[in-house]
Amino acid sequence: MVPLRRLCAVAVLLGWGVAVNAQSTDKDAELRQLRERVSLLEQLVQTLQAELAAIKRDGAVPSSAVTATAAPSPAAEAEKRRLEQELQEALSQQPPSPRTPLPPPSYGTAVFGGGAFQALNPDTSVIANFRTAFRGRRPFGAFAGAEFSEAELAFQAATDPFSRLDTFIAVGPEGAEVEEASLSVLDPTFLRLPRSLQLKLGLLRAPVGQLNNIHPPEQPFVDTPLVHRLWFGSLHGEALTPETVPTEGSFTGAGIAFNWLLPTGQSATWLTLAPMNADNLTFHADAGRPVWVARLRHLRDLSVTQTLSLGASYAFGPNDTENDTRLFSVDVTYRWRPLRQGLYRSLVWQTEAYWARRQTGDGSLSPKGLFSLVEYQLSRTLFLGLRYDFAQAPDKSFSGHGFSLALTLFPSEFGRYRLQWSRLKLGGQTVHEIWLQTTFSIGVHRPHPL
Repeated sequence: MVPLRRLCAVAVLLGWGVAVNAQSTDKDAELRQLRERVSLLEQLVQTLQAELAAIKRDGAVPSSAVTATAAPSPAAEAEKRRLEQELQEALSQQPPSPRTPLPPPSYGTAVFGGGAFQALNPDTSVIANFRTAFRGRRPFGAFAGAEFSEAELAFQAATDPFSRLDTFIAVGPEGAEVEEASLSVLDPTFLRLPRSLQLKLGLLRAPVGQLNNIHPPEQPFVDTPLVHRLWFGSLHGEALTPETVPTEGSFTGAGIAFNWLLPTGQSATWLTLAPMNADNLTFHADAGRPVWVARLRHLRDLSVTQTLSLGASYAFGPNDTENDTRLFSVDVTYRWRPLRQGLYRSLVWQTEAYWARRQTGDGSLSPKGLFSLVEYQLSRTLFLGLRYDFAQAPDKSFSGHGFSLALTLFPSEFGRYRLQWSRLKLGGQTVHEIWLQTTFSIGVHRPHPL
């Protein structure tokens, strides 16, 4: 019968295993063989029991015959017990494996708590910006020199489960300057405020327009738009000339911003209100009379590949003549990125228009400013940008207009090379500028396309 043949096979395997065991002198090999033999015996016993149960169920032989056949032979039981006993003795006699000694604690581990202390460190990033310029009445007219414009240091981390701190410090040839240091309260419910309200306080970038939220080293051109440079980039008392027009300008100030996410269905709409202290050519505010800034922004998806952002901003505050200035601006941003070629093709069109009502002791002035830029992605790493600028100084003593063309290469997420040509009409004088910019970064905060 089949069970008898199975028992014969068991006896043959046991004899083979004993012979192999007699020839082996290695402890580990012997233990491994014993485990394999015990496992094989258990599998064979389970197989025999299953076959006997099937025979009993089908009624092929009498139950008494099956019972007699199913009873294992005394030799097999004795061999199984002997093997189990040998396995237990071998396991008890084998010495435990030596433990790998732990390395001595480092200075940081012993003094500061090691990994726990490291986890408290903020996300740190550095963006280094180098540029070379030719400037004159003709392209490549005069070498304006090479400069290390700045290294932007970023420190960002969650302060607790409800808020995070973002600090950006610009270190340049003239020293260090804090560009932004803000505490964002992302979950205001612990202050008994609605969840749709977010608070931001510290040294802020004013919620005016869309491009002002981006730090200058990360913007799509070497220089910021002319309206930002003439309205927000110069300090009081400086006479604006084609040579003294600053390269960068940003509307920043210390204050607090309240940002509401309005319930507008599938689209997103934000309302921001921020009282700030600001000091630039447009405003001269202090703690007694801050600049009040308000912004309404609406974002919607036109399709799965297109988005549209619309914004309107208003600012009211004192100027350097101890009178008031009202600033208005509107902005529109269109983005397109195809689904199948999203890594290789994209388009961003952004336009912002500014006008102001500046009160003086002798009346009022109404300066205006505008810029419109397009950035098109030619390949995975190459971008082409075009920008038009027009701006009048807040006191209307100086104006300029022109266009810029930029070719930007992103060989990786941490490096950027840019060649830019600008033709500007500044104060009635034509100026050509050719820029070569190199930007490198380390850390999580790095420049990227719009």
